[in-house]
Amino acid sequence: LLANYYSVVVETVKLRVRGDFQELNAFDEGHNPAKKLEKIRQTVFSKSVLLLQGLRTHSGFLQYEVPIGGRFPRKNYDRIIGRIQDIVHFASLLSYASQTFSDMRNPGKDGSESQWLHDFRRLLKEADMTSKEFTTLLSLLSASVASGQPLPPYLQNPEPYRLSAKLESLDSNILSVRHMAEPGFAAFAVMQISTKCIGDDIKALLADIKELVGELDFSFHVISTQDGSVSSSQTSQDTLIREDSQNRRKAD
Repeated sequence: LLANYYSVVVETVKLRVRGDFQELNAFDEGHNPAKKLEKIRQTVFSKSVLLLQGLRTHSGFLQYEVPIGGRFPRKNYDRIIGRIQDIVHFASLLSYASQTFSDMRNPGKDGSESQWLHDFRRLLKEADMTSKEFTTLLSLLSASVASGQPLPPYLQNPEPYRLSAKLESLDSNILSVRHMAEPGFAAFAVMQISTKCIGDDIKALLADIKELVGELDFSFHVISTQDGSVSSSQTSQDTLIREDSQNRRKAD
């Protein structure tokens, strides 16, 4: 559910920031893809909030249960619930900040955009943002917790897309302090901070779930040959001494 919500939020942000919503206004109200995406986002968000409340309630009642077969890892589950809730909050903040780009139409100038916003959207289309890595990781974590199976080995947290560095490489003046008065500049800063916080929380979530369900280990542990030979010879000597003492007892 979290992977679904994050994916929907990212697509919503792309739609708003790039200005594609203007091209979708030609659709009817009931067939507008932007409206459908907004409805799906609100539905998934409501399900996420209700599910998190249920998880916290269930975790609160665990202290009254009798531990049979081992104590339930409540602290670990509480940390995981907290991480998920933080990701949902930052994703919602990301979606809210991106709404600024949808509203940045100046009606006093025939609905025309500022030159900075026009260039900013043009560069974003060339940047080719993606969230496939985060969505894949969240899906793997969900499947591992649901099935109780350990995580695949060498699973790493993907690095957040460095959008600001990409934009500066395309145009060094696009994020200059001279544009701080632009409404979209502040919104972009909030989006960057939210994206960074989401990446940090997903990294911590990966560590918590790895501690909970474990990780597959296919590595080989090499033992020193010298130590192995010494231990083998010592074992052989002990075996011979035991066999000799047993033979003497039988002879007596």
